[in-house]
Amino acid sequence: MDFRSTLIRATLLGFLILGIGSRLLMRVVALMQGTPGGWTFEGTLTVVLLGTVSGLGAGVIYYLLRRFVDRAWVRTAAFIAICGLISWRGVHGVPPVQQTMFMALAVAYLILVDILGRLATRASAPHDMSFSPTG
Repeated sequence: MDFRSTLIRATLLGFLILGIGSRLLMRVVALMQGTPGGWTFEGTLTVVLLGTVSGLGAGVIYYLLRRFVDRAWVRTAAFIAICGLISWRGVHGVPPVQQTMFMALAVAYLILVDILGRLATRASAPHDMSFSPTG
């Protein structure tokens, strides 16, 4: 698995899901609480950049696990556990409903990174193109 493609994939997904997705989720939380709409360019930029950087960090963790852990289920479990605990720390102190919503977004991101990483690995693996008359 290529380091650069892993980082690009995880970072772009971080931008979209953890960055933009978190910003949209913040708006949903505000609406649920009846808080009047508030938006600043600086605040949105901060959230989106933090999501992007988080995606980059998750990409590094994913790549290292892919490189050093042989069993797929162990890699997936370790990836979700490590990044999930980091995410949990990030939402520490947030009310439980919002905490659950943000953790669900983070877990969805982690699962998607893992699925796309597996697909990329499978697509780049050499295929046996030999002809066998017995099927």
